[in-house]
Amino acid sequence: MFEKMEARVALCKCKEGKRTYGIRFERMGERWKYTWAFPVKEAAAKRENYDQTKIVGGIEPDKDYPGCPFCKAMAFVICQCGKLSCYNGDDSNFICNWCGFNGRLEGYKGSGFGSGGDI
Repeated sequence: MFEKMEARVALCKCKEGKRTYGIRFERMGERWKYTWAFPVKEAAAKRENYDQTKIVGGIEPDKDYPGCPFCKAMAFVICQCGKLSCYNGDDSNFICNWCGFNGRLEGYKGSGFGSGGDI
């Protein structure tokens, strides 16, 4: 018997040009692996309901995760607004590319995030 794979796409904004892209997450037990990233147009993201994605649980990169399709950042920040923004690890402060929040980075505890909002 095959187990049905669960996959979701969350939206992320690149800090360079604030371009939007999708990050594909696959459920692996209680955790989610981010496996792929691809440019996405605003109309397509809305049509596919990527702006409504909610992911709860631990997350980790797949060994083949390609990073941001624009700036090649391999990581992202989950803002207190619940949205994702590129992160290249250059300092401990960040500015959210969605809401403009400026703050210090803290570890993600798996409480969940979404990717909805103005795209």
